[in-house]
Amino acid sequence: MTSNKGNDRSIEVVILGQRMTLKVDDDPARVERLAAYVSRKADELTSKTPLPPGKAGALLALNIADDYFRALDEARELKQEVARKSRALLSELES
Repeated sequence: MTSNKGNDRSIEVVILGQRMTLKVDDDPARVERLAAYVSRKADELTSKTPLPPGKAGALLALNIADDYFRALDEARELKQEVARKSRALLSELES
């Protein structure tokens, strides 16, 4: 999200009650969507049980990593299903 390029833009985000100014060289709207996602996940986590910021941050990272790895697994399964169906259709066309 950050770089040393001259075309950096800054956006302000709040996550776990911490206000941060980020310099972004990516699309600011994309970075704002990412920050909103992280903030929403943080709110979900801390609404159940109040946690110290360090522990909340660690659990937040684990929850987001879980989301990421589940998405990877789903994408892998989808690719395998598409490949399986493609082979079946190809086999059908060849006979």
